[in-house]
Amino acid sequence: MQDFFNNLDWMLILKAFVIGGLICVIGQILIDKTKLTSARILVIFVTTGAILRRFAGFINI
Repeated sequence: MQDFFNNLDWMLILKAFVIGGLICVIGQILIDKTKLTSARILVIFVTTGAILRRFAGFINI
């Protein structure tokens, strides 16, 4: 079990946590400041993710 924790990339985990939090903040702002429902916001997020995933091969992030 100790090997498992030694092999983790803690910076990658931290980045994933921060980015996930930012996505949640954006969603909450959209819910609070617009008349969009949570279902429509979900569709926006999924569509944006699909578009970004499509062009990820062309853009080196």
